[in-house]
Amino acid sequence: MTLNQIIGKNLASYRQHLGYSQQEISQYLGISQPAYVKYESGDTVVPMEAIEKLATLYNAEEYDLMEENAELMQANVACAYRKNGAINDLEQIAQFQKIVKNYIQMCNELEK
Repeated sequence: MTLNQIIGKNLASYRQHLGYSQQEISQYLGISQPAYVKYESGDTVVPMEAIEKLATLYNAEEYDLMEENAELMQANVACAYRKNGAINDLEQIAQFQKIVKNYIQMCNELEK
């Protein structure tokens, strides 16, 4: 399996696990749905910027999306509340995930 295929498989798994459609994710990334489908199929290289945005949305690390045997059902996958699936909801969820991640890092640093 190529790296593109591994990333694509993981993107599809995270997306499905959290209940997002390909259309929602493609809108969040600012690309067409056919372009996003090529990411999930492994036909196209996923830009690092897209990997970073999706990792933030999925509350995962970028490398989690690149691992062949990623265990996405672990605790780091958060259930996301959405009112109506609007793109604005996804952006707010991603921003919240960033805030939580930064808060946890700060707490860990203070404990040292």
